[in-house]
Amino acid sequence: MSKKCSVWIGSVFLLAVTLGLAQGGVAAESKADWTLGTADGGSVSFQEALADGPVVVSFWATWCKPCLKEMPHLNEFAGQYADQVTFLAVNTDNSKSVAKVAPFLAAKKFDNLTVPLDTGGIVQSQLQIGGTIPFLVLYNAQGLEVYRHVGYKPGDEVELKHEIEAVLAAGKTTVASDSGQADWAEAVTATDKFKYSYSTETNKEIFDNWLDVSYQFGGFRTGVMFRSEAPSEFGDREHRIEHRYFEFDSSEFSIRAGHFYGIFGRGLLFNSYEDRVVRVDTRLDGIIATMHRDKLTATMFSGSPSVQLIDVRGLDVEYDLGFNLKLGGSGVTYRPDDFVSPEQEVNREWFGSVRARQNFSFGDYYLEYGVRDLHDITPTEEGSTKRLISDLDGEALYANVNLYHGPFSISWERSFYKKFKVVPNSDGKTPLNRPPSLTREFTWTLMNRDPHNLDQSNERGHNLDLMFSQGGWTAVTSGARLKQLSGETVYELGYGSIQKDHIGPFKITAGFGYQEAEDIRQSVVGELTWKATDSVSWTLQTEQQHVRLDQGYGYDEGAYDNQWFKLEFESAPTWAVAAFYETSNKYDEQRTSTEKEGPFPAGQITYTLSQGGNLNLWFGKRQAGYLCSGGVCKFEPAFEGLEFYGLFRY
Repeated sequence: MSKKCSVWIGSVFLLAVTLGLAQGGVAAESKADWTLGTADGGSVSFQEALADGPVVVSFWATWCKPCLKEMPHLNEFAGQYADQVTFLAVNTDNSKSVAKVAPFLAAKKFDNLTVPLDTGGIVQSQLQIGGTIPFLVLYNAQGLEVYRHVGYKPGDEVELKHEIEAVLAAGKTTVASDSGQADWAEAVTATDKFKYSYSTETNKEIFDNWLDVSYQFGGFRTGVMFRSEAPSEFGDREHRIEHRYFEFDSSEFSIRAGHFYGIFGRGLLFNSYEDRVVRVDTRLDGIIATMHRDKLTATMFSGSPSVQLIDVRGLDVEYDLGFNLKLGGSGVTYRPDDFVSPEQEVNREWFGSVRARQNFSFGDYYLEYGVRDLHDITPTEEGSTKRLISDLDGEALYANVNLYHGPFSISWERSFYKKFKVVPNSDGKTPLNRPPSLTREFTWTLMNRDPHNLDQSNERGHNLDLMFSQGGWTAVTSGARLKQLSGETVYELGYGSIQKDHIGPFKITAGFGYQEAEDIRQSVVGELTWKATDSVSWTLQTEQQHVRLDQGYGYDEGAYDNQWFKLEFESAPTWAVAAFYETSNKYDEQRTSTEKEGPFPAGQITYTLSQGGNLNLWFGKRQAGYLCSGGVCKFEPAFEGLEFYGLFRY
């Protein structure tokens, strides 16, 4: 089928769905099922949980500040409504930070929650979360979505409790009324995410729009994504159907044709994902299938990256030996070029790994070792070819040990990566594997300004985290050192924070950080939240950072200081208004050619929609720096103007 024909068919499909949605909305029945491993080493099925009554599904991450504010309320409700409502707190940490999930839960004593791990983003994709967390859905006993909410403001838990009480009062025998619509419309999910920006300096505008539409009937599901750039941040103007797929899912087998994502283990060999905030999309186009049989799970795929004409194939197998011990193995192979020798041999790279993971009542561990074998075909002077086999041309090792005791938890990680990039630049900039990088993702702005970018070909390191939580107090210390294989240190981190949940109506957090890469950055941070009423709160966040620039070749570039402030007013469940102010005493020689002189004032207004969407208006002036999300960072240039972005769910 031609590309033009595919776009035409997809456009007709989107128009039909949009017209169907415009006829009126009803509560959508959850026909899908999904099964995920949990933080304690077990597994959970959504449909099995639904068989016991209403279910709350929330999505959160350890680096998401609003999520961490919401979690204590979810844990409290899970205990209060035990045997009536099941709470599934789906963790969305990627391979970079998923090792910290179990120690966090243990130290905070969130024992009432069931915590599935969606490290590969499978369920997030199915429910079209799109990286917008926290996100929460309440299903009644019949599997109907009766409440959705994005974000968290102090006081949102009041509305959630009201919705839960209403569902329980309705009883398990409630039958959904006839909406008067065709039944298929109740199985349609549509999400529209957009961003518009206008620069007051250049008078340039940018518009990006992603429209996801999926349709589910029984165990079948199909969908497309329409993307519009008019223009994009690079000046392109294009409207295209970018994602399309068809899949079948049962309790023991699933298969998907079209575009797909996935992860093997913790991403040592294979980690395909999408992040629209930082413009990463390492999807493959092809076919992927997964089989669950007793204690065995196997996944295999064959596909091509969206921007490269190469074939990639993978296989992953994991077996549960009992005693919470799981053993697994993975393999990935691809052709880096189109060269074929006269003997009909081809260049092909092979990656393989073995892993073990086990959970105990007092901790857990994860260990994975991988090797790379490059088969290189080299022409000879006589015109023939010879095959050079370099055994163990590359290798990788990742180990993680977590220990818990009472209010204490300890997390240790070790990594070693040598020539281990799988399909470099698979989407034009990111490899197809993303192993853990051992660097922490912060909830603070200035401490994310100069992140460390993982090098899968030349890096080794250690990381140690200690956490204590009791009586409303939480203390965290973290240290990391990453080196090149030659021994040169490329990144060092020392971090500590302390938090008190309640001092009357106040919550206070303070921390410090030391980061050394090309520059030395020393930070002091703090946040104070005042809960004025059950639904109204004020938050003041302050950050101070001293930066000593890299000295080289006989000269000293000096140092400078940044200060960053935020004052935010939140009125649950709808409004949030924030004012930002950043100052810097950089002199002209320390600024880049595109960087403006401060100060940098800005404001933001957020309105939360009732169907799980939101609208945001940002305006002002910002400093150049990295925007980090989900372990991936994108450099954002200095900007002055306004941005309007949001999310609609149908």
